[in-house]
Amino acid sequence: MRRDTQHALLLVLGGVMLRVCVDDSVLRYVRPGHRWLLVAAGTAAVGLAVVGAVRDLRGRTHAADDDHAHDRSHAPWLLLLPVLVIALVAPPALGADAVNRTSGGTVRSGDLYPPLPGGTLALGLGDVVDRAVWDDSRSVAGREVVVTGFLARHRGDVVLARMRISCCAADARPSMLRLRGTAPEGPLPDGPLPDGGERWLQVRGTVVPGTGNVADRYVPDLTISALTPVPAPSDPYES
Repeated sequence: MRRDTQHALLLVLGGVMLRVCVDDSVLRYVRPGHRWLLVAAGTAAVGLAVVGAVRDLRGRTHAADDDHAHDRSHAPWLLLLPVLVIALVAPPALGADAVNRTSGGTVRSGDLYPPLPGGTLALGLGDVVDRAVWDDSRSVAGREVVVTGFLARHRGDVVLARMRISCCAADARPSMLRLRGTAPEGPLPDGPLPDGGERWLQVRGTVVPGTGNVADRYVPDLTISALTPVPAPSDPYES
């Protein structure tokens, strides 16, 4: 690979990393706390590319002896394809399609569950699922909760879902609540959900006791009492 090609690839890679860190689009791929690691990596890549190009222009470095054998090759530029996909297409956060491909709700069993206050609970969707499935005290069974997520269809049921990540989108797994009943705002959609992006809702409902076990693939039932459309959050994932 020619040295000028190396510099160009480094420059584009670093530039795209910095570009996605400028706004919240980086949250489609990694946890918020990892933004600054990507900023540092992108800055280093751009810096190396600029320094290397300047040194070459000043004649302080020379191409390797076998560079002439690859001058006509365009293969190295194929490395730019995944970078350009992120830069130009900007893949969305994982959503309903990822839920449809999963075999069930994946939750962690080692969490601790402190006591909850009385009244309606405003909790993360993943927290509700974990407590319904793994908390021996059944702290959310029969409780009214308010959760936010997107609509998806899983094994014929309409679910409210939220993708959870530990590090980045590569380890994403869904948490799901199976929606039951009819809200005052209207019934749940029947048939395929419309395309064109996730439908985010804030849902108030009651967790059905006894659900969220191996029989229902660890997807608890939620009897809904209110549905409120909301915009997609800047950070679509839970941890």
